[in-house]
Formats: sequence, structure tokens, C-alpha cells
Amino acid sequence: MVQYARPDADDTDGNWTDQDDGSSLYAAIDEASADDATTFIKVADQSSNEVCIVRLSDVSAPGSSGTYIKYKALTEDNMGMGQPGLKLELLEGTTVKATTTNSSVNTSSFTAYSYTISDVSGISDWTDLKMRITMVTNAGAWDLMKVTQVYLETQDAGAASTATPMALNTYQQMRND
Repeated sequence: MVQYARPDADDTDGNWTDQDDGSSLYAAIDEASADDATTFIKVADQSSNEVCIVRLSDVSAPGSSGTYIKYKALTEDNMGMGQPGLKLELLEGTTVKATTTNSSVNTSSFTAYSYTISDVSGISDWTDLKMRITMVTNAGAWDLMKVTQVYLETQDAGAASTATPMALNTYQQMRND
């Protein structure tokens, strides 16, 4: 079974706002199905990296594989000097546990991206996770970064270990007949 840790509270807004220039960031990016231009968070490149942090909902410790940072984003290169990048960092408390940087976010439509976290063994508290979202500045100013969905996807801890091998199922069925 799959678990999803979605944003459930704002931690740090920085210069990021929601689609209406408000301050409820997590509510704009917490949906199960991305709604693109309806709700999103945004920030303009003002020649410095722009950071926000959202808390993620609790999940139980997963198995050893199948954990992903997933997000959907769109950027604009308004000055023709190159688009900004987008960096997502999975935090446990204040400690970075995984990082992905995308320097080629689509400039024409919201696009879904996925990053595989290769090792989750260093995460000890799956109820203390946050996502730090950073627009990484480029040479141009006033470029816009928009993010409409961010979440952590992981497998349930018991998913791999609860399956009964086919041969054992057959043997048990024969004994019950």
C-alpha cells in the first residue's frame, strides 16, 4: 500500500505567497490531484534564492525502497536570461535527508516531476518531516516560479513483508481441503 505525506501546515513562508497573494501556502499545494492554475504557491526572482518550508503529514516508517519526492511546477523566464531552478529538500526537523534540484522546470505548462530517494534509513521520525522549497535564482530578475503540488510518496512498511509466497498458499490450501 502507498502512503502520502502531503503539506499540512506552513512553517516558513519567506517571500512565497499563494495564488491570491495570501499566506496559506500548504493549502495551495496539498491536493491529491494537482489543480494547476487553480491553487499554487509562487515567488518572483529578486536576484536571491527564495525559500519556504511546509510541514508534511505523518506517515509510518516505510520499507527500504519506493520513496519519492513528487511535485508539479511551472516557471517563467521573463528577462530572457535563463530560468530559475527549483530545489526541494526533505527535512527531518532541520536536518536535510534528501535533495533534488531541477534546473529545467517547464516554462509553458505545469509539469509533474518525481525524484527517487535512494536511502531512507537515515530518517528516524516519520512524523517530523518538512519540505523546503527553494527557487534558485539565475541571472535574470523577476522570473516567476509556481508550484501547484508537493508531496512525499512511500510504501507501507508492511507491504513487502506480509505477502505469503505462492507455494505456501498452495500448500496451506491443500491441507485445508
